[in-house]
Amino acid sequence: FDSHVKSWHGGVNQLGGVFINGRPLPHMVRQRIVDLAQRGVRPCEISRRLRVSHGCVSKILARYNETGSISPGVIGGSKPKVATPRVVQMILNLKHSNPTMFAWEIRDRLLLERVCDHDSVPSISSINRYR
Repeated sequence: FDSHVKSWHGGVNQLGGVFINGRPLPHMVRQRIVDLAQRGVRPCEISRRLRVSHGCVSKILARYNETGSISPGVIGGSKPKVATPRVVQMILNLKHSNPTMFAWEIRDRLLLERVCDHDSVPSISSINRYR
């Protein structure tokens, strides 16, 4: 690691690999993961060879398969979608009339009644935030 890193909040994973908390895996390592996978090496073997956790290998390969990119994700991503007043009102009405109804049931109902589509339906965690 760079000697100029003053406070190194990193660690050594169970495979003896070195990482720094909150920092993406170096580009070279990401490239190696994809190269090995394309040569038919299984993720668990890649994980052992490169000393990168299996979860990390899987995440990088999944992103590569989905987007063709090996770059790390942007923290924060897009702005959270804000439910329209109509959606919020329906959530509150459903909660009021059925206090035992689960958020996933509310979500299904919003889709079923076409108040939302799959792109605009609020997440379960946001449904649970409406009181």
